[in-house]
Amino acid sequence: MNRGNKILIGAVGIIVLLIIGGYAGIHFVSGLDSPLSVVMSSSMQHDNYESQIGVIDTGDVMIIQDPTKADIQSYVEGTISGYKSFGDYGSVIIYERGDDVNPVIHRAIIWLEYNGNGTWSAPSLQNYQGDWYCTQSSDFRKLSGTLTFEDITQARKTVSINLNSLGKQSGYLTMGDNPETNKYFDQDAGIISHPVGTDDLRAVAIGELPWLGIIKVYMTESKRAFLEHVPNSINSLVMLFVLIFALICCCDIIHHKKGLLMREQELKKWENSY
Repeated sequence: MNRGNKILIGAVGIIVLLIIGGYAGIHFVSGLDSPLSVVMSSSMQHDNYESQIGVIDTGDVMIIQDPTKADIQSYVEGTISGYKSFGDYGSVIIYERGDDVNPVIHRAIIWLEYNGNGTWSAPSLQNYQGDWYCTQSSDFRKLSGTLTFEDITQARKTVSINLNSLGKQSGYLTMGDNPETNKYFDQDAGIISHPVGTDDLRAVAIGELPWLGIIKVYMTESKRAFLEHVPNSINSLVMLFVLIFALICCCDIIHHKKGLLMREQELKKWENSY
């Protein structure tokens, strides 16, 4: 086996070890059997026409964590504490909505506690500085009627929800970040009929591997159209692989030059000895 092949095999081996080690680390932090999840739609994009690093886009691979290991904060709580994730306040959660329906990855906006008498309590509203109102009660401890938030999230949305229409359980009101396709709470858009409770939670998104799920989206015919929202992702993925290949080549060149220099030094020593 020549030297070039040895270097190539060594470089590939190092990359494989890094991937295995990285996955093992992700698995440990995640606490889940499947710590990665591919985003199959554009509902979390901040720009409906291109992908952005640091934001959840179609084709991104998300690193997810067991909700029992995560400190979940809603958007309202995040505006108070300063906590942000993926370009906006609050946590992004993944929740189940039935055995025959795909899970949803959306932002938790506010936690509502059902009081059991037709009213809801929202403790985080006590210190919330944003604009909100409720038609039948201004007391955050016994909300009823239509709850409205003005100018929320990075998209500056105004959204409302008829609390009387919700399934009677405590949980999060949720919504996608996309300013064009997700203008309503999930609970008002027919995605789920009740607040997302602890039993509905599957995971919390804690990290992003951009573009790496593009191939899976392309191979899923029913989701392929969503790639129109991220035309720059395929180019970015290609450039990523080109960069990795270039780094391998650079390592090969550096190693080769060091080998030539060592041989030249050895030759000079040999000549000087005579």
